[in-house]
Formats: sequence, C-alpha cells, structure tokens
Amino acid sequence: MIEAPVPPVPQDVEPGGVRWLRANVARFSRPEDHARRRALVLAELARMDSLRDKAFAFARELRDGPVERTVWTVPVAVLAAELGLPDVSRDVAKVAGAYHPHTEIGTDAEEAMRRLVETCGDVDERTAARIGLLVQACDATAKLLGKALAAHRPDEDVESLLDRVLREDPPVRITRRWVGGEVVEVDLSERPFGAGPKQCPGETQARQVAAGILDALLC
Repeated sequence: MIEAPVPPVPQDVEPGGVRWLRANVARFSRPEDHARRRALVLAELARMDSLRDKAFAFARELRDGPVERTVWTVPVAVLAAELGLPDVSRDVAKVAGAYHPHTEIGTDAEEAMRRLVETCGDVDERTAARIGLLVQACDATAKLLGKALAAHRPDEDVESLLDRVLREDPPVRITRRWVGGEVVEVDLSERPFGAGPKQCPGETQARQVAAGILDALLC
C-alpha cells in the first residue's frame, strides 16, 4: 500500500500560498510530475556537506538557551544556510503546521509562506522544492531529537541512539495514501523514512543534522 499514490491536492490555486506549495512539491505530486520535482530536491541535497559539523556548531551557539529552542530551530537553520538562505526557522515552523492537506491553513501560515517565497525569489518549482525541503525537515527532526534526548542511555553513542529511536519510537508513524478513491492511513513504524517513490530523499541529511545537534547537547 505504501506504493499507492498520495491523496490528490487542488492544482488550480493562487500562486505563492500554502496551497500552491502543496500543489508544487514532490511530496504531494501526481505521478507525471513527481520525478521532475523530486530531482529538484535531490539536486539541493547533493550540494550539502559537513552537515553534522555544521549542526554541532549551530547548536553550540545556543547551548545556554532552552533545549527546545535548539531542537526546533537548528535543523532548519542549518539546512537554510546550505540553501543560501537566512534563518527562516520561525516562518518554516508556521508553514509546517499547515503543510499537510488535512490541516487548516491560518493567516499566519499564509503570511509566513509569502515571506518564504519572497526570500527564495521566485514562484516556481525550485522555490517550492526548497521550501518543501525545509518544511518537511522541521517537525520530524525536532520530534526525533526530542525522543532521542528523552531516551538517551549513559555511554550510548549518538548513532546507536538514533538507530534505536527510529526503530522503537519513530517521530513519523503514519502517512496517507489514495486507494480506491479514499484516503487510507499507512503504518510507517518499521519504515520511519517511508518507502517506494515517496520515500524521504533526505534521510542521510536528517541523520547527520540530528547527530550533530545531539553531539552538542549530550557532550
């Protein structure tokens, strides 16, 4: 069932808003658009390097502040810097709360989305890919970090900790697919980054960022 298409999203939408983002990211794309849009994300990810070290440095700068601030801002800030963008973590968090088609879109999310598009420069598929990359990293990575910090055992190395949390208590447990004209929930407990055509393209990068932040918080 994981191979089934995702539920359709409206395509005739106003450019630059959250609905436009849904209609133009690979995550919610129709099969005929998916490969092209996924390639845009992969191209952005391929240019990123030394993410663990960079995440460590970002997190160390915030070491005197609340841990919650670190886990919710650093993942996006690191990736945004790799994309040549300023720290847009606040706006990304607002859009992330309205990103999925089953969620409501508030005025604050729309305003944040407009600012993100303006920061990226164009209303096109590359902009959608870049914003989508940040949005999809936001909640999932923060929740992974929160679970890892709560589950950490003395003398457990970071890689083993992440592997265990992803195996035993993953941050994303379900996804949605379109089967027989209906939305069906699919269990992801054994596939925390998904599988099939819609598998998360940024698993390696997410692990590196999470590891760097944990290096800083647990040292």
